[in-house]
Amino acid sequence: MLDCSQRIKPKMLREVKTEALLVFIRTTLEKFFIDLQNNKISHILGDEEDSKIIEKNLKELFNHLQKYVVSSKYIQTLSQKAEFHRDMRLLLKQEEPLIIYYDSMVRQLERSLPQGSNWIPEQLVFCLLSEWILEEEKSIILYPFLKNFDYIHILSRYDNLLSNDKDKSKVIKEMYLLGGEIIKKLKATKYKTNTKRKSKFRKK
Repeated sequence: MLDCSQRIKPKMLREVKTEALLVFIRTTLEKFFIDLQNNKISHILGDEEDSKIIEKNLKELFNHLQKYVVSSKYIQTLSQKAEFHRDMRLLLKQEEPLIIYYDSMVRQLERSLPQGSNWIPEQLVFCLLSEWILEEEKSIILYPFLKNFDYIHILSRYDNLLSNDKDKSKVIKEMYLLGGEIIKKLKATKYKTNTKRKSKFRKK
């Protein structure tokens, strides 16, 4: 049922938060690449060199995530099967912290980004990783591939447009704010092993 070949399964709650963030990012990138392939979206950057750099890094990141991190489809399938199978209910209980952390980010995204709003999902991905890893100094020992990316350099490619295009500049700035709001929510979300709360999975 896993949709990754070599899942890295954290044991500490702090590490589970990192996994939840990566699940959120993998799910975002899956939709991004599907929409890109179907010509529903295009890269916002006008500079060809910048676009190539960003796309190369996105594909490399996505390949790692597909190998080591589950997507939201795994959690959704598990939640559905748990209604009918006892062993799945036990597994769902084990995944409860991951679900709660992931769900908190989805809820924040829905609050901060009303339906129909313009956004740049690929920039948001790097904003989230940059803030979580660099500014919050969260451990990425379990996910060494995250060290392969120069997040400041990648995000600077978007910053190049800030003074050149008013419309794009507005959305770019909003992605930085959105990334900060999502990370803030993830940090504030608590999970207690003895909680009686029943988590409800929300499909992103």
